[in-house]
Amino acid sequence: MSSEDDSITPRRNIEAQSAFASTLVNDVEKGEPSKYGVRSEEEHKNLFGVKIDTPETHAGTDAVFAAKAQLLNQALLDVGMGKYQWLLFLMTGVGWFLDSFWVMSFFVIAPSASNEAQFFFSGNNEDYLFITLFVGLTVGGTLWPMMSDVLGRKWMFTSTIVLMGMGGLVGAGMPSFTGLSVVGFVVGFAVAGNKSVDAMILLESLPASHQFLVAMQGVFWGLGQLVASAVGWAFIAIYTCGTGPDEKSGAYSVTSHKRAHSGSSSSSSSSSSSASCHYVSNKGWRYVWWTFGCITLFLYLCRFALAFYETPKFLLARRRDAEATQLVKDIAQHNKRQTWITEASFARIDSTIDGSEAELRTKSRTKALVSSIGPIGTLCLTLLWAIMGLTFILYKTYIGNYLAEHSGVGKVTSTTVDTPYLYSRYVYIAICAIPGPLVAALLMEVKGIGRKYTGAGIAFLTGLFMLVSAVSKSRNALLGFECVLSFLHFAGFATLTIYTVEAFPTPTRGFSLGFMGFFWGLFGMIACIITTFDSTVVSGGGPVWFCGAVWIVMVGAWVALPETQAKASA
Repeated sequence: MSSEDDSITPRRNIEAQSAFASTLVNDVEKGEPSKYGVRSEEEHKNLFGVKIDTPETHAGTDAVFAAKAQLLNQALLDVGMGKYQWLLFLMTGVGWFLDSFWVMSFFVIAPSASNEAQFFFSGNNEDYLFITLFVGLTVGGTLWPMMSDVLGRKWMFTSTIVLMGMGGLVGAGMPSFTGLSVVGFVVGFAVAGNKSVDAMILLESLPASHQFLVAMQGVFWGLGQLVASAVGWAFIAIYTCGTGPDEKSGAYSVTSHKRAHSGSSSSSSSSSSSASCHYVSNKGWRYVWWTFGCITLFLYLCRFALAFYETPKFLLARRRDAEATQLVKDIAQHNKRQTWITEASFARIDSTIDGSEAELRTKSRTKALVSSIGPIGTLCLTLLWAIMGLTFILYKTYIGNYLAEHSGVGKVTSTTVDTPYLYSRYVYIAICAIPGPLVAALLMEVKGIGRKYTGAGIAFLTGLFMLVSAVSKSRNALLGFECVLSFLHFAGFATLTIYTVEAFPTPTRGFSLGFMGFFWGLFGMIACIITTFDSTVVSGGGPVWFCGAVWIVMVGAWVALPETQAKASA
């Protein structure tokens, strides 16, 4: 037999096995009722009545797992959305809340922390903290999802939350800026991993009719920013030396507070300049991280009050069929329903596999990633993640430079505006972020729109508003554009996240998310480095035009992707 025939035979074997395995699934469904219940004949639909498809094959995975995934998806659809999944939505939503909560905490503490003389830095060094944050986001966004393919989703979720909370408590006591930056890396490392693992946990436990909830979880991102801004505002406004226009008033507030409690007049000699901004009069940012660390660990402990299992699809991908079967039964019991699935259902599919096909399942994860959505789709999705990481950081810096130079609009930073004004802007922007993922989650369920056209529309509007914002004539006008872009940013991020977790099958989902997370974090880090060392050199609109234009170009990238609407993920 020729080598060409050798390469064709395994492919035909897989197709034949898939077809045969799917007939076994049908046989199981048509079998006699078991003590667990019977297969429902109900036609399942999504939120807006689009029929749910449970494909017999999935690109990027082997035929046997695809057949088992089809069986599991049908069982989860019949069990339906119930108490267990809603509690899981809440639990993983808390994870998304904490991700945004901790990223926002860096914006909250950076001005005060970098102003502290005890750290022995001159000038404004807060940008270095963000560089270390993005180094952590890059490493964490790559490693945690990949590790979850081997170690499981449950333990990755638990580990990242504990690491966030402990990092905040340790970072609050750091005696040097270098030490704080190291902790910033650790927190970023945990945050990026938690974001990806949360999405996988929820998707792999939901019935296909409710997969849109993965995108709706993005609502918790905006809530995290809002709470972080509000809590941070309370501490920073009172317990800091102050920065910028309210530097003296900030020092006065701290001095007055100490005098009221100790009766000592010596503390009034504290100077408000950064050269004499010492630990004793600048505890606000430390109180913020201590509080955030305690909140995180408290929310972690609350999770023990809820039933939390490994995901059934992960167990199936690891060939732990008995555990996957039992888990579906447990989910059905929590939802006060019954399920017809048994371990024998999966065993009958296993009986169709032989040694040659077992070898085919060991193909490289990179090849599996590319084959899932094709080479063009992989390239487009990677570009979308990279642009998401790059553009919003560049835009935020250079729109301020451009407007200050060409329109006379003062830049909004911790050194140019007072604390109430700065934090009120944070609050407004966070409030606008909350409905973005909600709107996106609803749109992507509408027939004819789906994931990719929702993403394309958001990309076009993002580019348009970035370009149009250059006409702003005041800080308030710019705030309006920032609120709209906050809405679009989080809507786009939620859409990109759900598309990515749906597009790749469970055996390589973590690896694929890690691959995309690497490019998101890397380009975010590049943007931070550019704005740190070159933020004032460019006063023209070039970076702004680039950011706006590249998002309009990304409309084509979204359209080129295969649609995942109303398809059960493997």
